[in-house]
Amino acid sequence: MKISNKLFNEQQLGQFSNNMEKIQKIQDKISSGKNIIFASDDPVGAVQLSGMKDNLSKVNRFIENSNIALDRLNIMDTTMEAINTVFIRAKELAVQASNDVYGVMDREAIAIEFDEMKAELMTLANTQDSTGTFIYAGFKTKTSPFKMNADGAVEYKGDRGVLNLQVTESRLIETSIDGSTVFQDIVTSEGVSTDLFAALDNISRSIRTAAGGVEEAKAEGIAKISLTNANPGTYSFTINSGDKSADFSLNITGDDLSDVATAINGANLDITATLEDSNKTLKLVNSLGQDIDFGNLQIPDIDKAQVTPTSFFSFQAVDAAGNSLSNEQTIYDKDQTIASRLDEIVTIQSHVSNQRAKVGARMNSAQRLRDILEERQILINQDVSDLQDADLATLVTSLQSELTSQEASQKAFINISKLNLFDFIG
Repeated sequence: MKISNKLFNEQQLGQFSNNMEKIQKIQDKISSGKNIIFASDDPVGAVQLSGMKDNLSKVNRFIENSNIALDRLNIMDTTMEAINTVFIRAKELAVQASNDVYGVMDREAIAIEFDEMKAELMTLANTQDSTGTFIYAGFKTKTSPFKMNADGAVEYKGDRGVLNLQVTESRLIETSIDGSTVFQDIVTSEGVSTDLFAALDNISRSIRTAAGGVEEAKAEGIAKISLTNANPGTYSFTINSGDKSADFSLNITGDDLSDVATAINGANLDITATLEDSNKTLKLVNSLGQDIDFGNLQIPDIDKAQVTPTSFFSFQAVDAAGNSLSNEQTIYDKDQTIASRLDEIVTIQSHVSNQRAKVGARMNSAQRLRDILEERQILINQDVSDLQDADLATLVTSLQSELTSQEASQKAFINISKLNLFDFIG
């Protein structure tokens, strides 16, 4: 087949152009450091690379969510530790205030510290994370969850929502506990509902009224009792005398103690009960001259400490002639006493510890999942690098080979182009 000079030149120029395109692609890979710049460079590899990058983006998002979750949970753990510290101090002060050597002013100083602890607890309950989210507000994340009303009672303004974040393809982790669960949903060993703020108020009130009343009163053989009754209903109390004891549960509608006298006379306590002062005063006499102890009083509708006790028994030790032997004692409902508040503190500490345990378990889970995600991130990055990153040494060698080939082709083309028929005529 004959090839004209024109066709030959066109073919060579086309070949030179293809060679220069290959050289340019190699140069682009060297300059960018990427093995795949356009999908056409490696269609299969480009699809694989796209999938890997999508997966990497998803893992990065999960890691970010894990970090946010851990930040929130760490804040919750820190606040709960602080709450526990508050109630450790509360228990110390309550025990201290129950000491009989403390006077009214001493107890008032302790009660003032309880007021400060309540303010501290309010601050902890309204804690925000780094984004300004209230962590104990449920779904109402921009609303301060706890507010104090005009009566000094603390109210929850959040809801029962629980925030969560997706930390793997199949796992959502809860990053909050609603404030009502942490600070309010507490039931004491007596079956009474309370909350952390009310508990501090109860202790403070118990301390402030401690000097005015007792949990139990005692007399040497003879005593007189009367009742201030603003809470009609079923009263219960215990009387001990010598080695005998009896528990009473009576419906008392006013200050008439007739039913109380009848119950005591029928209780086999070696005590004779007689009524005085229009049945408003009850005289108790132990026939053997043994001590009479009156206590463990439970008054209807009183399950928390009151600012000013509304109902109570007055107990006066007297001699045979009816003369007072000591100051009259006021017997309060057991829930008014500091001792009852100590049991409440123990219940609260157990409750807070349980909530903190939930947070700790979530933190451990989030940490383990983040460690796995970070390992996945490393492996995916390695796969992306293997597929995407250019092998510079190989490319430089390939570039040098292509340049040498192109230069040789150009020289050969020049030499061939010079040849014509006259070069062979001598």
